[in-house]
Amino acid sequence: MSIDEFFKKKYNRETYNCAHFASEVWQHLTGESIAHKLAGLLEPPKTRHVRFDLRRQFVRLEAPESPCLALMQRRGSAPHVGIFLRGRVLHIHEMGVEFQPIDVASRGFERIGFYK
Repeated sequence: MSIDEFFKKKYNRETYNCAHFASEVWQHLTGESIAHKLAGLLEPPKTRHVRFDLRRQFVRLEAPESPCLALMQRRGSAPHVGIFLRGRVLHIHEMGVEFQPIDVASRGFERIGFYK
């Protein structure tokens, strides 16, 4: 399944962040909507929040599977989420969409977890 259409997406701090992107890609790849599970992360910045039970909304994987969510975290900031696919992480940030090896995508984060 092609992911080419996602490379045209534009990050917008107010309206389209990594959670929006991951939710959209996940729906495209699996046919399943996860927007309700990521709800707090889809809010505008002033009301955006991480639900305490976010990780419990998903099953944690021992190792990444294609596709799965890649949840990257560092102290003092909201988690960053992307989609692990074909050995790489597809994600969006201020500079645009990237499809990178895990070690590159997770640079600067203290933890990375994989979820379905």
